[in-house]
Amino acid sequence: MKKFWIRICSLGIVFVLALVVLRPAGGADFQTWSDLTTIYRFADGWRYDGDQGLRGVLSDSDFNLFYFRPSVRYRVKPWFTVHGGIRFFKTFFDDEDDTFEIGPWQGLRFVGPVIGGYAISHYLRFEERMIWQTEGDSDFDFTLRTRYQLGTRSPNYDVIFQNGIYLIGSIEAFMDVDDPIFVNRMRYNIGTGSKFSDAWRAQLHYLVHQDRQSAGAAFTTTEHIVRLRLFYTFK
Repeated sequence: MKKFWIRICSLGIVFVLALVVLRPAGGADFQTWSDLTTIYRFADGWRYDGDQGLRGVLSDSDFNLFYFRPSVRYRVKPWFTVHGGIRFFKTFFDDEDDTFEIGPWQGLRFVGPVIGGYAISHYLRFEERMIWQTEGDSDFDFTLRTRYQLGTRSPNYDVIFQNGIYLIGSIEAFMDVDDPIFVNRMRYNIGTGSKFSDAWRAQLHYLVHQDRQSAGAAFTTTEHIVRLRLFYTFK
């Protein structure tokens, strides 16, 4: 247990250093995200895979966001899983009315090929989003969004921690389902992770968001994000 907390503290120090080093000088917003994913295998091939967390603390942005996203995953094949769940997002703004978002989502994930020990993954996700302001009697806005993520994960390297570390990276496109489909956001992500015990593992990510307002416009960087993810598996 002592070694476990030493590793958690070490990761916390790395997290703080990342805030200092990666914080942009100006222009784009800087944000911090932190969340906990809880995993419980309740049947053959099935597991609960929900996460919850907060965004906006130690950030330049004028909001704080809390979310809860229960979900399940079914493993059809070792290389193919089906995902689904529902999202609850509550956003507190400094100078605007707060908002609440709810909506189901569905996803398909494929893993392969493995090249030089690096596993390539493809994740296609659909989100039905209902968002409304919590002040007054405003109607909700409904949007349908799809996301495609191309990701990779390295083999485990026996460095730093007792169980070593692995590297992760991805590129993800966010698309409003309209006529035609419009790609309005790109997310670039690099990170590292490690397993600290049979139950606990952690990842540290650096993300960049690029947005655009119309199909003919260029993407511009709008957000730099440092994200700390903790995972707990119930036995």
